[in-house]
Amino acid sequence: MKKKVVAALLTGMALAMAGCGNAIPDMTDDQLQAVGEYTAMLLLSHDANYRSRLVEVETLTTEEIGEPSGQPLETPAPEETPAPGNAGMDPTEDTPVIDLTGSQGNEEQGEVSLEEALGLPGQLTLSYTGHEIVDSYPRDASSEEYFTVDAGDGNQLAVLHFTLQNQGDGTETADTMGQNLLVRVSVNGITSISLTTLLEDDLMLYRERLGPGESRDVVFLAEFEAQSLQDVASIEINVKNDEKKATIQLE
Repeated sequence: MKKKVVAALLTGMALAMAGCGNAIPDMTDDQLQAVGEYTAMLLLSHDANYRSRLVEVETLTTEEIGEPSGQPLETPAPEETPAPGNAGMDPTEDTPVIDLTGSQGNEEQGEVSLEEALGLPGQLTLSYTGHEIVDSYPRDASSEEYFTVDAGDGNQLAVLHFTLQNQGDGTETADTMGQNLLVRVSVNGITSISLTTLLEDDLMLYRERLGPGESRDVVFLAEFEAQSLQDVASIEINVKNDEKKATIQLE
């Protein structure tokens, strides 16, 4: 069919050229083939039933792209991102729950009784009996006293008195010499570290056996500036022994 159309076109062109008085130029087979193809394309471009394969992408529709299965193309549904929920773990039997309140705080503080902080046996008790402010202790030292403690210039001693008593049925030994003690005495909010002396009744270095019901007078001593000990309004003692500690408001 294509060859017939090309032949007809060539014949028409030859007649037209002959009518004008011009001779038909000699052409090679390749030239004739090229002219024929050009003429065929020119005619087909005006044919309403012909559509070129070279079309712009924007003109394509879904139907023109083709649907091999004969079914309309489905647009994939967008994936839904789940709304953020609770980021924490759901409580389960395997999830440990730690209580940061209550007894744990007390264990970290290590607060114990004064007797326990000093490492005294459970049958021994301490009772605060009062204080005195002196320049030297013992105040009325006799010639039989081997040791006395004197305050420095401008200072005075705060002497805290306690009664140590054995409330058990057997003999108990009070021994603070083997303890790692740090004792602070606060008077009117001013704090001083307790002195360590060789006095027989000094609880910082004390070792004594007490029979059932027996008691002893014992003391802690601390040195302060004399003016800070006037008009004593409050006294507090703080004892630390390794991880154990006791804070007692005495007055």
